[in-house]
Amino acid sequence: MPLSDHAGTRLEHALATHRLVVFDLDGVLVDSNELKVECVREALAEFGPELVDPYVHEFRRTFGRSRREHFLAFHQDHLGGEQATGEDFETFYRRCAGGYAELLAERYPEAPLCPDADLLVRGLSERGLPLYVATGTLTAEAERVLDGHGLAGEFRAVLGGEEPKARRLSTALAAVGAAPGEAVLLGDSRQDSLAARAVGMGFVLVTGHGFFPPAQVLDGADGRSSLVAAGLDPDGLLIGIGAYEGPPGHWTRAPHTLNRRRTRETPQ
Repeated sequence: MPLSDHAGTRLEHALATHRLVVFDLDGVLVDSNELKVECVREALAEFGPELVDPYVHEFRRTFGRSRREHFLAFHQDHLGGEQATGEDFETFYRRCAGGYAELLAERYPEAPLCPDADLLVRGLSERGLPLYVATGTLTAEAERVLDGHGLAGEFRAVLGGEEPKARRLSTALAAVGAAPGEAVLLGDSRQDSLAARAVGMGFVLVTGHGFFPPAQVLDGADGRSSLVAAGLDPDGLLIGIGAYEGPPGHWTRAPHTLNRRRTRETPQ
């Protein structure tokens, strides 16, 4: 049964028909996207706004990548790498990503849950459904923030950003023994959509906290394996990507053109 057949179905009911449900963390379970933007901006402040501001836009656009991928992009593409800076990547990463981690350690626990996240997670867990988290956040940090909200025990595992998200999804599939078509990822970013597509899983775009309009996140998505949820209300109705209109201004072009244009971005 393609995921699109669940359009108009209650979110919790539709998810419960799968053998595996995977949640992204930031912007889906925890309202922490802007918090992370400010932390990365401060961690890189020594390089000045002329370099950091363009990178922050890229950080938003590629939100969901692993931390190492984010900092590698800044070191190579914005600083010019070791040849330009005299600092090899590993040294740069330990120093700057370390500063970022210190800022997160202080602020991340204060990030609130997204509305209805606890209701949906606990409702699915009570059904005995295998739940996982796959996130670009390092595993220990993700586990701490979920534990602080009393949700860590609802998940079979938290799979963090030490590896790319698509690989983490494959790990969850193998652990449960589910086929990709029997699993679904709830995410808020284009990186989430690409990762789900790379392994053949269904994808539910959760709106409300993502950085970019749904049209950009879902550009090129297969309408048979993608749906939209306006938040995590267990009783909220899922919407087909061709029918979703959202708040005024959310679409940058007509929804029916989503499948016509292919992006140059590749799954990571």
